[in-house]
Amino acid sequence: MSSSESGAEPGRSTLERVPPDDGRRESLWVALAMSLVLAAGAAGIWLRQEAAEPPAAHLSLNREQTQWLTELSIGAEEIRFMAPAGGPWPELAALVALAVPPFDRPEYRWQQPAPDCYQAVDPASQGDFALWLAPEGGIFFHAGDSHPLTGCHELTSWIRMDNQP
Repeated sequence: MSSSESGAEPGRSTLERVPPDDGRRESLWVALAMSLVLAAGAAGIWLRQEAAEPPAAHLSLNREQTQWLTELSIGAEEIRFMAPAGGPWPELAALVALAVPPFDRPEYRWQQPAPDCYQAVDPASQGDFALWLAPEGGIFFHAGDSHPLTGCHELTSWIRMDNQP
């Protein structure tokens, strides 16, 4: 090959720098792409976080109160079964006579402030449970000092314990 064919001037030699084919450039682009994907994912997770829901109210109860809540749930179902649709709810004496739990436990002081409401005070913990059986009712708990229940419709300071809204 002559000097005129190579495109170089005669008498002058040129050096061309050829980068090594070791994959450095490709590795840099792959690392950059992975970093962008991870940053976008972290930003997406951070932006979509929601406030944590408060724990369920029944998780704050001790073992005896949890058992009492379970018995009240069973008792509520028994009472709804016993009362005809739209009919009067049973009196406390009838529930005790039929041994409906937890009304059959003598250690609780039961009251019936309204025809569709039952309240009990646990003498050991002084915690109150109220069972309101109206269609919009539920099972409620009030820890601490005994607060007399004047009406089942005034349960704003009580904690709802059943899973209804």
